[in-house]
Amino acid sequence: MNGTAKQEVDLIAAGCGPGSFTGIRIGIASAKGLSMALGCPIIGISSLDTLAYGVMPSTIPIMPVIDARKSEIFCCLYSAGGIPRTTYMNILPEEISDIVQEKTLFIGNGISLCEDVLKERLGEKFVKGPRSLWNPRASVIGLTALDTLSSQQSGEIEPIYVRPSDATLTLKRRSQRQLIT
Repeated sequence: MNGTAKQEVDLIAAGCGPGSFTGIRIGIASAKGLSMALGCPIIGISSLDTLAYGVMPSTIPIMPVIDARKSEIFCCLYSAGGIPRTTYMNILPEEISDIVQEKTLFIGNGISLCEDVLKERLGEKFVKGPRSLWNPRASVIGLTALDTLSSQQSGEIEPIYVRPSDATLTLKRRSQRQLIT
């Protein structure tokens, strides 16, 4: 905290996904520990919201895309004003053409995975944002937390899981196989 007295900390903000299951759980656990130790409120901010907020103001809709592994992406479509138009989604890149209807700014590390598909499917509707905006920034998480604090109760935060973890999927497959045999 670089010389900041613990009494000066008014709020702990943490990214809560979607993203890496383990990384998100570790980050939230650390933030909860700090919040308890410092006796200050905690608020969770979505990585997709963080990416969208980081390019505000925008003149066109915003679509953050995060690599979800398995050739899938986590995404959400936002208006130019930053209002979510969809829920948080876990989809194949090809499915974006069913969602995006106008020129849209794409940001996030998922672009590396699906840029060719987006160009092919969306044509001029695909506007690629600069790489400097492809990762959630801690400063934006903090600013987003401050802006949403008045409208959102701080308190218990949980990871945002848009799809089940690999462990959950494996367990489900094993259970289904046992039922069949």
